[in-house]
Amino acid sequence: MHLLLITSLAGFVFFVNLGSARLWDRDEPRNAGCALEMLERGNWIVPTFNDELRHQKPALMYWLIGSAYTMFGMNEFAARFWSALLGIGTVVCTAGMAGRLFGRSVDLWSAMILATSLMFIVSARAATPDAALIFFSTLALLFYVYGTFRRTNQGLKLTHNAFPVNSWIIFGMYSAMGIGALAKGPVAVVVPMAIIGMFMLIVRLPPRAAAELVDKPSGVKLSDWFNGLRPF
Repeated sequence: MHLLLITSLAGFVFFVNLGSARLWDRDEPRNAGCALEMLERGNWIVPTFNDELRHQKPALMYWLIGSAYTMFGMNEFAARFWSALLGIGTVVCTAGMAGRLFGRSVDLWSAMILATSLMFIVSARAATPDAALIFFSTLALLFYVYGTFRRTNQGLKLTHNAFPVNSWIIFGMYSAMGIGALAKGPVAVVVPMAIIGMFMLIVRLPPRAAAELVDKPSGVKLSDWFNGLRPF
């Protein structure tokens, strides 16, 4: 039921009147035009725009837009289709992480907050590589959370080394980062690894040092959450 509500809300926000507005800004027309030229040339390796090499971004977004052109025709909806779909995927991944870490009551709220955030809506309704970058970065973190944390009747448990032990989980995590790099470059690897590395550093600190690092003046005792983790 939660998944149905989440996908319905995100789908409504991202897909309603998706193709009504013309391509705007400077990036949307160029990305859509580059995908069209690659489709017309039959060359999916070298991205070009106005017969000039377009090397500013990797080719993943052009491949996605080109595939949507073959399904829906060459229009604004097709150019933005994959951004909206990947936006829904990001919302679902966020809900999955929230549910694993904080329980079922949090996943729906976290998904609703993300799906109605203004700048995220803009990225999910634009023919730019931002939606793909955000999705694959979030997917990598989802693999990490599911491979590192386990929710049991006794509470949330953490692997001994704060890193996934299942080789398939690790493969999926690094694959998501690699595909994300095809969307907007190395940032798709740097951001998830920075988050994972910082978390691994914190949980390896002595309890007192970790408490001083993560406790906030708002009164939320994040150290209680860290100290409550038990290895499995």
